[in-house]
Amino acid sequence: MKYVVFNQTDGIMASPGSFDSKEKAEEFIKGFRERFKFQGYYFTSKMERIDPEDVELEILTEEEWQTI
Repeated sequence: MKYVVFNQTDGIMASPGSFDSKEKAEEFIKGFRERFKFQGYYFTSKMERIDPEDVELEILTEEEWQTI
């Protein structure tokens, strides 16, 4: 089974592709948050600055992603 990371905050795909395991998707999320912690905020599509921990990221199977 393959997994993707979806950014619920902005309604877009967060990961550039799929992952072979849920653990690798979780690692991507950790790295995603770290990148934005360095800059101090995440800039949403609604032009709001929020804490990177507040970005809603969801791990979905590729099948679940295709139904969105």
